Amino acid sequence: MDSKMNSKKTKIFSFVLFAFVFAGLVSAQPKAVIHPMEYNYGDIVQDSVVTKIFVITNEGNDVLKITRVWASCGCTAVVAGKNELMPSESTEIKVTFDSKERSGKQNKTVYIETNDPKNPTTKIALTGNVLKKERSSTQIEKSKT
Repeated sequence: MDSKMNSKKTKIFSFVLFAFVFAGLVSAQPKAVIHPMEYNYGDIVQDSVVTKIFVITNEGNDVLKITRVWASCGCTAVVAGKNELMPSESTEIKVTFDSKERSGKQNKTVYIETNDPKNPTTKIALTGNVLKKERSSTQIEKSKT
Protein backbone atom coordinates (compact mmCIF):
# COMPACT_ATOMS: atom_id res chain seq x y z
CA MET A 1 0.00 0.00 0.00
CA ASP A 2 2.88 2.38 0.79
CA SER A 3 4.39 1.87 -2.67
CA LYS A 4 1.02 2.75 -4.29
CA MET A 5 0.80 5.85 -2.10
CA ASN A 6 4.38 6.87 -2.93
CA SER A 7 3.72 6.28 -6.63
CA LYS A 8 0.59 8.44 -6.46
CA LYS A 9 2.47 11.21 -4.59
CA THR A 10 5.28 11.04 -7.15
CA LYS A 11 2.79 11.38 -10.02
CA ILE A 12 1.05 14.34 -8.35
CA PHE A 13 4.39 16.02 -7.60
CA SER A 14 5.55 15.45 -11.19
CA PHE A 15 2.32 16.90 -12.57
CA VAL A 16 2.51 19.99 -10.33
CA LEU A 17 6.18 20.51 -11.23
CA PHE A 18 5.38 20.18 -14.94
CA ALA A 19 2.50 22.66 -14.60
CA PHE A 20 4.79 25.26 -12.97
CA VAL A 21 7.52 24.78 -15.56
CA PHE A 22 5.02 24.96 -18.43
CA ALA A 23 3.35 28.07 -16.97
CA GLY A 24 6.75 29.73 -16.64
CA LEU A 25 7.63 28.96 -20.25
CA VAL A 26 4.29 30.19 -21.55
CA SER A 27 4.37 33.43 -19.56
CA ALA A 28 7.98 34.29 -20.48
CA GLN A 29 7.40 36.29 -23.65
CA PRO A 30 8.82 39.43 -25.21
CA LYS A 31 6.50 42.38 -25.88
CA ALA A 32 7.42 45.13 -28.36
CA VAL A 33 6.08 48.61 -27.59
CA ILE A 34 6.93 51.44 -30.00
CA HIS A 35 6.55 55.14 -29.32
CA PRO A 36 5.25 57.02 -31.18
CA MET A 37 3.32 54.78 -33.58
CA GLU A 38 2.93 57.54 -36.15
CA TYR A 39 4.58 60.78 -37.17
CA ASN A 40 3.34 63.63 -39.35
CA TYR A 41 6.21 65.83 -40.50
CA GLY A 42 3.80 68.46 -41.89
CA ASP A 43 4.72 70.54 -44.94
CA ILE A 44 8.28 70.29 -46.24
CA VAL A 45 9.91 71.62 -49.40
CA GLN A 46 10.85 69.14 -52.13
CA ASP A 47 14.39 67.74 -51.77
CA SER A 48 14.24 68.07 -47.96
CA VAL A 49 15.25 65.18 -45.73
CA VAL A 50 13.30 64.46 -42.53
CA THR A 51 14.60 62.21 -39.74
CA LYS A 52 12.54 60.96 -36.80
CA ILE A 53 13.67 58.77 -33.92
CA PHE A 54 11.19 56.17 -32.66
CA VAL A 55 11.79 54.16 -29.48
CA ILE A 56 11.07 50.44 -29.17
CA THR A 57 10.90 49.00 -25.65
CA ASN A 58 10.69 45.38 -24.54
CA GLU A 59 7.87 45.39 -21.98
CA GLY A 60 7.85 41.60 -21.81
CA ASN A 61 9.82 39.24 -19.60
CA ASP A 62 11.95 37.50 -22.24
CA VAL A 63 14.50 38.72 -24.81
CA LEU A 64 12.96 40.72 -27.68
CA LYS A 65 14.68 40.09 -31.01
CA ILE A 66 14.31 42.66 -33.78
CA THR A 67 14.68 40.43 -36.81
CA ARG A 68 13.97 42.90 -39.62
CA VAL A 69 13.14 46.57 -40.24
CA TRP A 70 12.09 47.97 -43.60
CA ALA A 71 10.01 50.69 -45.27
CA SER A 72 7.29 50.67 -47.91
CA CYS A 73 9.37 52.88 -50.21
CA GLY A 74 12.99 53.29 -51.22
CA CYS A 75 12.69 56.98 -50.26
CA THR A 76 12.59 55.96 -46.59
CA ALA A 77 15.57 54.44 -44.75
CA VAL A 78 15.24 52.57 -41.45
CA VAL A 79 17.99 51.64 -38.98
CA ALA A 80 17.55 49.87 -35.63
CA GLY A 81 20.04 50.68 -32.87
CA LYS A 82 20.13 47.16 -31.38
CA ASN A 83 18.80 43.80 -32.51
CA GLU A 84 18.17 42.27 -29.08
CA LEU A 85 16.54 43.87 -26.05
CA MET A 86 16.42 42.46 -22.55
CA PRO A 87 13.20 43.00 -20.54
CA SER A 88 12.66 46.75 -19.86
CA GLU A 89 15.42 47.68 -22.31
CA SER A 90 14.88 50.17 -25.18
CA THR A 91 16.59 51.14 -28.41
CA GLU A 92 16.10 53.73 -31.11
CA ILE A 93 14.71 53.16 -34.58
CA LYS A 94 15.97 55.93 -36.89
CA VAL A 95 13.69 56.68 -39.84
CA THR A 96 14.80 59.04 -42.61
CA PHE A 97 12.50 60.22 -45.42
CA ASP A 98 14.07 61.82 -48.51
CA SER A 99 11.54 63.93 -50.44
CA LYS A 100 13.68 64.15 -53.59
CA GLU A 101 11.48 63.91 -56.70
CA ARG A 102 8.33 63.68 -54.55
CA SER A 103 5.42 66.09 -54.24
CA GLY A 104 2.01 66.18 -52.60
CA LYS A 105 0.64 64.07 -49.76
CA GLN A 106 2.97 61.28 -48.64
CA ASN A 107 2.01 58.14 -46.71
CA LYS A 108 4.86 55.76 -45.92
CA THR A 109 4.91 52.72 -43.66
CA VAL A 110 7.81 51.39 -41.61
CA TYR A 111 7.67 47.73 -40.61
CA ILE A 112 9.39 46.28 -37.55
CA GLU A 113 9.51 42.49 -37.36
CA THR A 114 10.21 40.92 -33.94
CA ASN A 115 9.74 37.70 -32.02
CA ASP A 116 6.79 39.21 -30.08
CA PRO A 117 4.29 36.33 -30.35
CA LYS A 118 1.23 38.59 -30.09
CA ASN A 119 2.45 41.23 -32.55
CA PRO A 120 5.26 39.90 -34.77
CA THR A 121 5.09 42.80 -37.27
CA THR A 122 4.47 46.34 -36.05
CA LYS A 123 3.72 49.23 -38.41
CA ILE A 124 4.69 52.89 -37.99
CA ALA A 125 2.89 55.47 -40.15
CA LEU A 126 4.91 58.36 -41.59
CA THR A 127 2.86 61.11 -43.25
CA GLY A 128 3.31 64.62 -44.55
CA ASN A 129 3.08 66.92 -47.51
CA VAL A 130 5.89 67.72 -49.94
CA LEU A 131 5.65 71.18 -51.50
CA LYS A 132 7.08 71.55 -55.00
CA LYS A 133 10.34 73.43 -55.04
CA GLU A 134 10.14 76.84 -56.71
CA ARG A 135 12.20 76.97 -59.86
CA SER A 136 14.47 79.96 -60.24
CA SER A 137 14.28 82.20 -63.33
CA THR A 138 17.68 80.80 -64.42
CA GLN A 139 16.29 77.24 -64.34
CA ILE A 140 13.22 78.33 -66.31
CA GLU A 141 15.38 80.01 -69.00
CA LYS A 142 17.57 76.89 -69.30
CA SER A 143 14.54 74.63 -69.71
CA LYS A 144 13.24 76.78 -72.62
CA THR A 145 16.39 76.26 -74.68
